[in-house]
Amino acid sequence: MSVTVAPRSRGLELPKVTRAALVGALGVALVGVQLVLRGEEDLKTQIVGQLVCFALFLPAAWLCWKGLGVGRSGAVLVVGVAVLLRVASFDPGAPPVLTTDTYRYAWDARVQTAGINPYRYAPTAPALRELRDDDIWPGVNRKDWKTVYPPGAQVSFLAARGIFGTGVRATTMLFLVAEVVAIGLLLLVLLRLAAPLERVALLAWHPLAVSEIAGNGHVDALALVSGAGLLAAWSGRRRGLAGLAVGWGAMVKLGPILLLPALASAGGRRFVLACLGLVAAGVALYASVGRGIVGGLPRYADEDLGSLAWYYLSRATGREEARALLLLALLAVIAFVSLRAHETVDQVARTGLLVLGGTLLTTAFLQPWYALWLLPFLVVTAAPAWLWLTGTLPLLYVFGLVGPPLPDWVRFVIYAPFVALSLLHLARPPRGPAREVRRLEHPQTAAVIPVLNERAALPGVLAELPSDALSEVIVVDGGSTDGTQAAALAAGARVVEEPRRGYGRACLTGFEATAAGIVVFLDGDGSDDPADLERVLAPVLSGEAALALGRRRDPEAGAQHAHQRAGNRLVSALVRWWYGAPVRDIPPFRAIRRDVLEELDLRELSYGWPTEMVVKTARAGYPIVEVAVASRARRGGESKVSGRAVPSAKAGARMLAVVARHS
Repeated sequence: MSVTVAPRSRGLELPKVTRAALVGALGVALVGVQLVLRGEEDLKTQIVGQLVCFALFLPAAWLCWKGLGVGRSGAVLVVGVAVLLRVASFDPGAPPVLTTDTYRYAWDARVQTAGINPYRYAPTAPALRELRDDDIWPGVNRKDWKTVYPPGAQVSFLAARGIFGTGVRATTMLFLVAEVVAIGLLLLVLLRLAAPLERVALLAWHPLAVSEIAGNGHVDALALVSGAGLLAAWSGRRRGLAGLAVGWGAMVKLGPILLLPALASAGGRRFVLACLGLVAAGVALYASVGRGIVGGLPRYADEDLGSLAWYYLSRATGREEARALLLLALLAVIAFVSLRAHETVDQVARTGLLVLGGTLLTTAFLQPWYALWLLPFLVVTAAPAWLWLTGTLPLLYVFGLVGPPLPDWVRFVIYAPFVALSLLHLARPPRGPAREVRRLEHPQTAAVIPVLNERAALPGVLAELPSDALSEVIVVDGGSTDGTQAAALAAGARVVEEPRRGYGRACLTGFEATAAGIVVFLDGDGSDDPADLERVLAPVLSGEAALALGRRRDPEAGAQHAHQRAGNRLVSALVRWWYGAPVRDIPPFRAIRRDVLEELDLRELSYGWPTEMVVKTARAGYPIVEVAVASRARRGGESKVSGRAVPSAKAGARMLAVVARHS
């Protein structure tokens, strides 16, 4: 197949050396700011410093996303600066200045070392009196709460104590190791995608990662391994390992468990069993406390900080009503993304951002470091809105300066650009480069007509076909009992039997039965006018289009039912909006090049097949052209779909599901 890619504007282009030098300079500036912030106890200085870091990070992230063009030296530069950032931020001899969580981690490890289940008692319990000391105990937060950290986190606390000692920074050292693992896994993903390795800077240089892991030592660092492991396993088609990655995320921060229903369909049985198996094993380790394993988590239900949707909705409807509505919204997001095919790492990453980001946006209690969950996904998919959110969440520390309630301007600075960027993304979804096809030289053309009990209409359709425009006519029979096959043979068509049900399956069987370079599909009930066949063929024959669609105009009475027209308009509008396909109809009457159809690898074998063909053609960047055709009422027989409510609903649902599947 002869295909060319249409040129695209690449915007501002800098010489390779200039790009690398600029990124290096920005990296040095980031290291300098982190050195200033190291050990700084003034909260206002910390907040301003983190925002300055984010301002420096943004142009560096943009350049690294485009690629520096200096080979693997770019990756060496990024990783080298990442190491310097951690060295600048991490002070192993001093506790974090913005959190006391590390004291709780060390306390929980001490409790476990004493042979006590960490979920059994709050630190103030008399049974733990002998464990209190002058180093860890004074810094333990929420002393009257049982621990809130899941089993995976508890295992990591104990491991950190065993490997790095009993100090308050032992867990931070383990979390830095976890960050190294996450960065390594993401480099592997980028290698497999043949993408610029410098993109790993979106995690390795992100100020949130530097501050909240090296600086403040939050356990959410372990969620980076979960996200990076998921992407690495998915890119290697290791669904069982992907399930383990999601299970690990759930065992350290709970929220990632929502990726299980979102990815279950694409992940399959191994994915689900691996995830659930790891979660069950983690719970079993601490099951001696029974229901007490939930620890102090229920008390978080009364906490309120940093949220957007919860903040406004709870005031408008009440707390319980807000919880219910936000839960329904989150479940709706999960239900939608679960329809996706998840054939690509990019699609998995976008699902991760929607599900885990949606979890953060609907929660009542939001802290800046919770957004660490999202960073691995930013490395493989362009998501400006989520990048902004992760970079500005440190503004929530203003709460420590002014106390409750959080000033409205903080929410505005964080969420207004996030919403604006999200709406811009919806208004202008990202699309790949346009591709052009060259005209085929003297191609053969074939018509494929799927039928089931169309004896009354098929002879007329075959008689009206312009024989001089076609090399052959193939009728695919799905098991007719009314003499359809005999009628087709009598009219000179070639009959191919396909006993398995499915409109798409019948079309695919007909396509595979011919070697023609261009194939036309039309229905055998007479609703498509054979006189329009040459008009549908023309754009493909001329090289103007890879796919030509017969857009139905001026329908005869009874040609299309009202629900058909409404559903068709909805589906075509969604395809036009999200995929950029210039379509106003998803018709059965169409012509497509053989080489293009083979490349599309269509898998929807029911009534979603025509929609999948349009969606995948548009996604591949091939030109699509609509041609006005007549819309006739069927010329005989009974409709298997359009005239019946349940089959029509099923067909419409399949079409919508296909649109969602490839989004």
